[in-house]
Amino acid sequence: MKKIFAMLFISVFAVSVFAFAAEQVQPELRPAQKLMQARAAWMTAMTENLAAKKFEAVAKDATELAAQTKKVGENHPNPLGKELTLAVSSLAGDVSAAAAKKDGDTVKARLGEIKGKCGECHAKIRDKK
Repeated sequence: MKKIFAMLFISVFAVSVFAFAAEQVQPELRPAQKLMQARAAWMTAMTENLAAKKFEAVAKDATELAAQTKKVGENHPNPLGKELTLAVSSLAGDVSAAAAKKDGDTVKARLGEIKGKCGECHAKIRDKK
């Protein structure tokens, strides 16, 4: 009987330790990180939806990306960051318009240009040492 209680106690203790370890909270992301993650999610979704010929979904995501980048770009303190962010907004608007026309080639080209602007921003601003 004592062995059963000892095993039960050890099991409950182990479960509580693992549960506590699982609850360790990740640090809160900075606002810019949240913006970038949202942009990356839209880009991924648009690429996947373009491959599946879901032009309505591409247009919706592009419109959301355009609105977010325009809002952020207009108030961006860094002139280069402002320029690149507003360029992404303009290109995302082009993606939305092309997707509405079901013009897959234009959508693909503009998505490539957006990725280029993202890479340029990362190289010149984010990763600059």
